[in-house]
Amino acid sequence: MLRINPTVIFCDIDATVTDDLDDGTVEFREAVFTMFAKNIAHSRQLSKFESRELLEDYTSNTNVWWDYPDIIVNFNLEPVLIWKELKTIHESKLHVYEDAVSLIKYLAKLEKDVYIVSNNPVTGCLMKLEQAGLATLQGTKFFKRIFGTNITHGMKSQLLTWERIIANFNINPEQMLTIGDHLQDDLEIPQKAGVGYSFIINRKSEVPINKQSTHTIVNSFDHLQNIIL
Repeated sequence: MLRINPTVIFCDIDATVTDDLDDGTVEFREAVFTMFAKNIAHSRQLSKFESRELLEDYTSNTNVWWDYPDIIVNFNLEPVLIWKELKTIHESKLHVYEDAVSLIKYLAKLEKDVYIVSNNPVTGCLMKLEQAGLATLQGTKFFKRIFGTNITHGMKSQLLTWERIIANFNINPEQMLTIGDHLQDDLEIPQKAGVGYSFIINRKSEVPINKQSTHTIVNSFDHLQNIIL
């Protein structure tokens, strides 16, 4: 039977721990950007179109690896109001995967060193994890560190991003494990950077555990509680 005893575990968030609610309404990212654009328009006396253009230009600038506080300060927005609206959006637009929450708590009992690697900025990670009961805006006891985009200055689809992350550790990357949902971002790219093994979630799979040489696909993270030592 498969048994894995990794030294370091990297965990994804989107479609792994939380996900957009499939309720036919506006998606999570659009809700966040619409909220910011509305407040920018009010603050600067602009149209919604003009404020959205400013926001998109700012957040798409590859020299600016922003987090939510950066947007607040750059556009001179009211922090108390923005955090309240962000919290409302997170509460109303996100689904939490309970199998992922149970796995993280199981890994905490094992005293495993678990890290978040995400295409969200750090505060975005904390707010999504807060919905899962795994963090607050002040931090988290379940993860040693959060490698968000404003820390890595890159996306998970980029080899250099994973090389930067691995460079933070004085251990052989073959002792590292990734957990996520994306075959490229959570498996192929990190393994090109040297990560030893990966677990990929496919909740639609009819096969509970599909073991490959470099990774295993599972249809529930509950299975990993019998695999990770």
